[in-house]
Amino acid sequence: FWSDCLRNSMSRSYHGGGGKQITNWLKTSLAENKPYDQFVRELINPVGGSDGFIKGVAWRGTVNASQVTEMQAAQNVAQVFLGLNIKCASCHDSFINDWTLKQTYSLASIFADQPMDIHRCNKPIGEKAAPAFLYPELGAIDPSAPRAERVKQLSEIMTSPKNGRLARTAVNRLWAIFFGRGLVEPVDEMDNPAWNQDLLDWLAVDLVTNSYDLKHTMQMILTSQAYQRASVPY
Repeated sequence: FWSDCLRNSMSRSYHGGGGKQITNWLKTSLAENKPYDQFVRELINPVGGSDGFIKGVAWRGTVNASQVTEMQAAQNVAQVFLGLNIKCASCHDSFINDWTLKQTYSLASIFADQPMDIHRCNKPIGEKAAPAFLYPELGAIDPSAPRAERVKQLSEIMTSPKNGRLARTAVNRLWAIFFGRGLVEPVDEMDNPAWNQDLLDWLAVDLVTNSYDLKHTMQMILTSQAYQRASVPY
């Protein structure tokens, strides 16, 4: 499950230094029940063995602007940890939600060594992107800071208790694993309404209150009356 979420290949690494396996780091983190906020921080702001997630795949030859490694990092962070699909907005203002091309490039620019040229449908529009988080009210990224500092700022904003989206996305994924359907569907579209918003909020708050302990949440779900009820036909 986690290898699928994190685009981790357990059988191979890609060329060019990107797409490195994170298997050993991942297995160790799960075995020791690493708190989920620390788990996320170490994937965004890598420690030894976890950097393959952010590095992405350095494809050979000419690549579409929407698939450069910095954009892959933005797409993956948004989808896995926030339940946001910004892939459409990597080429143009999205047709399926409200995210814009400039917002996506601002997130991707956090991971860039140099200011990124904004491309619409793979054509430059003559503007540079300023690094910024998708939800600036949760925290600011210093655009003048070096890349390493910007990435650290992002990891801290993402895992701040103010960012309730992180915990909601995590518990929704766990609910979907065990029940076959998330409280929000699809699980990567967390802007959709939950069929029980109170339950989603309660589980998220409980995860944070219990130090982001995923095993605690799994035990909570699996020992619940909801999980133990008989299934019914769709």
